[in-house]
Amino acid sequence: MAKRQLGLGKKNKTKKQKVDSDAPKDAVKDEKNGDDQLLTVELTNEVNPDDPMSQLLGLWQTWKESERSNELILNGIINECDRILRNCKENGGDEDIEIDNKFYSTYSQALSEAAKFKSEEESGEWIANALERIAAGHDKFGEHDVRLLFAKCDILLNKIAVEYIGKMNVDSKKEEFNDLTQLFEDFIHTWNKAIKESEKSKSLAIFEEDFVLEILNTFDDLLDIIDKFGTQMNEVVDSDDDEDDEEDEDETVGDKNPQDALEASDFQISEDHPLYEIQQEDKYNAFWRDNMLKYKELLGDNVDKKLIKSVNEKLGQSFLMEAEEPIAFFSSYQYDTEEEDDEEEDNADIKEAVEAARQDGLKLVDLALQHLRQTHDEEDPKSWVNIAEALITYGNLLELESEEQEAAYKEAEKLLRRANNATHGHYEDILHSLVH
Repeated sequence: MAKRQLGLGKKNKTKKQKVDSDAPKDAVKDEKNGDDQLLTVELTNEVNPDDPMSQLLGLWQTWKESERSNELILNGIINECDRILRNCKENGGDEDIEIDNKFYSTYSQALSEAAKFKSEEESGEWIANALERIAAGHDKFGEHDVRLLFAKCDILLNKIAVEYIGKMNVDSKKEEFNDLTQLFEDFIHTWNKAIKESEKSKSLAIFEEDFVLEILNTFDDLLDIIDKFGTQMNEVVDSDDDEDDEEDEDETVGDKNPQDALEASDFQISEDHPLYEIQQEDKYNAFWRDNMLKYKELLGDNVDKKLIKSVNEKLGQSFLMEAEEPIAFFSSYQYDTEEEDDEEEDNADIKEAVEAARQDGLKLVDLALQHLRQTHDEEDPKSWVNIAEALITYGNLLELESEEQEAAYKEAEKLLRRANNATHGHYEDILHSLVH
């Protein structure tokens, strides 16, 4: 299965947020630097100012919706978690606060996120503390608690990114990180257990939160970083930054050396590199897509349209990426045989292999189209173009000048013309290449 063009590296782009002037506020203090370092955080109107747990979860949601670059917010969340534990009645305090699994999930993930701001020497301890909070939550709510299992998945991925991949270079050796593969297996085991327990207990509401999808996206990003490790590392981007990246490419394309690009594409890490086996192993990519499909299945019908659109778009692109290899084989043979003799063209084995590649390509592109059609958005011309491009690819694999091919091209042309008109000529080149 081909890797997807996604990444973990996040660019610092400004996000405009509409804030209600009457929304509750919380002050976050950086105790390390003194009382003068204060940050006022706007919380949503749904937050109950008299409920410490409500404020804590509101602050955590604020962090998740932010650029995640301000450590002060994390410090405030962690400090509030510490305070709640000290002061709640079940621990001998005088505050009537009910500590639930969301508390331990938030506490552990906040500690894990904070590890990203720490030095290499300190980060491991923070992640270890995060896993201890998960264990404490399991002690209280049972080892089958779904939310805590998913939270552990998130922390394990962060541990891989911060303590392993983040410390590697192209000369790293396997023996320096000999338990990396086991961490991936721990993640897969924990994820599978969470899915199993969700279905068993019918606790499916959690899948409607962005919490679970974000874990799959992070796993996808890690696989992309591993796939590109040592090459084009500056081009590994976050899946939400596509538009910004297009602008950056326009500004920097003239500075790139073609020879450097060729050398980078030919680069391979050595067989004793800790990431080599993961690069060569296809099961992690298969796991990602299988579980994106499972996630979509468990979502049900009453979900946020933007969320389900994102899932279908990623699945569609995944199938298109996998189709590239059989399509390339089919296309290469078609072009190469134009100048070859009759004996070569009559080779039955080659013809059989080419036809098999064509059929594989058709099957994968058809699966891609099934998902991309579900992303169609009347307010988003790019979604029309994604469908049109997949239709063109599909048509290219059909019998030349057949009714099916003409129908695919005609539908693609209709979508492209509409998108081109809506964007004042933005897709003129794609449209021109189709109709001419």
